[in-house]
Amino acid sequence: MIMAGVMAAALLTACGGGSEETAAEDTAVEETAEDTADTEDAGDMVSDETFEILQDNYATMVEAYNAVAELYSSDEIAADADIEDTMNKAADVINQMGEITQDSMTEADAEDLNSAMVDILDALSMLVDGMQEADGAADAEAADGAVSDETFAILQDNFKTLSDAYDIVADYYMSDEVEADADIEDILNQTADVINEMGEISQDTITEEDAVTLNDTMMSLMDSLQIIVDAM
Repeated sequence: MIMAGVMAAALLTACGGGSEETAAEDTAVEETAEDTADTEDAGDMVSDETFEILQDNYATMVEAYNAVAELYSSDEIAADADIEDTMNKAADVINQMGEITQDSMTEADAEDLNSAMVDILDALSMLVDGMQEADGAADAEAADGAVSDETFAILQDNFKTLSDAYDIVADYYMSDEVEADADIEDILNQTADVINEMGEISQDTITEEDAVTLNDTMMSLMDSLQIIVDAM
C-alpha cells in the first residue's frame, strides 16, 4: 500500500508538471505571435531610404510648381485648362505631403506617392516646353528690355564721352573763330538727337540689340566730331 501510494503521488506530480509546461508553451506561442505582428507592422512602415527620396522629390516638385505657377500667372502665357489641371494636382500632392511624417505612412504608400510626384514633375516639364506666349507677350518682353549690365554700362560711358565732345565742339563752332559749315552743323544736330534720346532711356526700357545699335551710333558720331575738331 505504501508503494502504491508513492507511485500514485508520482503519477499525479508528472501530470501536474505537464500542465504547467503546456501553459508555458501556450504563453510563449502567444508572445511570439504578438512579436511577429509587431515585426510585420514595423516592416510595413516606410524605410529611411524611401522617405528620404520622398522628401527630395517633394522639394523638387515644390520648386518646379512655384516656377511654373509664377510663369503661368504672368501676362506672358496664354490660359490653358491642361496647365491648370496639372497645377491643381501638384498643389494637392504638396498639401498631402505637408501632413505626412515617416511614422504615419507605409512603404507601399510612400512608393505610390513617389511615383505620383515623378509623374507630376514630368508633366510640369512638358507644360513648360509646350507653353504658348499670350498675344502681345513678345512686345511686352521687348518693352521690358533684356540689355545686360555690361552693355548698359558701356552705353552710359559712351553717352558721357559723346556729351562732353558735343559741348566742346558746339562751343567752339558757335564762336567767331570757326566758319559756318553745313556738314559740321549736320553732325552736331545728329549728336544732339542721340543725346536727347539717351536722356529718356533707362536699363529696363531698351533691349540688348537696341543698346548695341545705339552704342555703334555714338561711336560713329564721336569719330565724326573728332574729324571736325581736327579740320577746324
